Amino acid sequence: MKKISDEKKCVICLTLVIIMGLLLFYTYIGDEGNHHEGIIRLHVIANSNTVADQALKLKVRDAVIEYMEKQDDLQNVEDTREYLQNNLGRLEKITEGIIASEGYDYSSNAKLGIRYIPEKTYGDITFPAGNYEALNITIGSGEGENWWCVLFPPLCLLDEGTDSTSEDKMTEDQKLQLRWKLMEILDEEHQ
Repeated sequence: MKKISDEKKCVICLTLVIIMGLLLFYTYIGDEGNHHEGIIRLHVIANSNTVADQALKLKVRDAVIEYMEKQDDLQNVEDTREYLQNNLGRLEKITEGIIASEGYDYSSNAKLGIRYIPEKTYGDITFPAGNYEALNITIGSGEGENWWCVLFPPLCLLDEGTDSTSEDKMTEDQKLQLRWKLMEILDEEHQ
């Protein structure tokens, strides 16, 4: 029986690790059955779980929601996605302004991407767990509890059970579009 050198064993192990990593990566990315399109969520992650950092997270959340409410020309998910992508720097500046005004020197990071989001209920609407497109705003080290809402269609909530952007502000078409999209998501889950 021929012996394999330690160098060859290392190369074989490294190759297997790389292959396994790629398989896991593409399995996660390729899970399109659990990707809910047509909805953009807002995800704000606090620096830490201290009371002060959690309060700061909520102030950042409020500022971002207030800013996005003023963008009343965003009529569909494509417009919203494009606007967010083109204004990530502006959203970071808004976040950094709130951070500085509260006396902190944390950095902030805004990204638009796909994130796994647990099941969440807003009023009488429940969004199933799954992968959603989301504007992710990370404050400082991003090691604290996070906060979720629906940025498009605009359903962000300031407090659990209280609308920030009232459903009354949504057009009838947007309400219908949201309910249709949720029915599609729920139908896909039951197939």
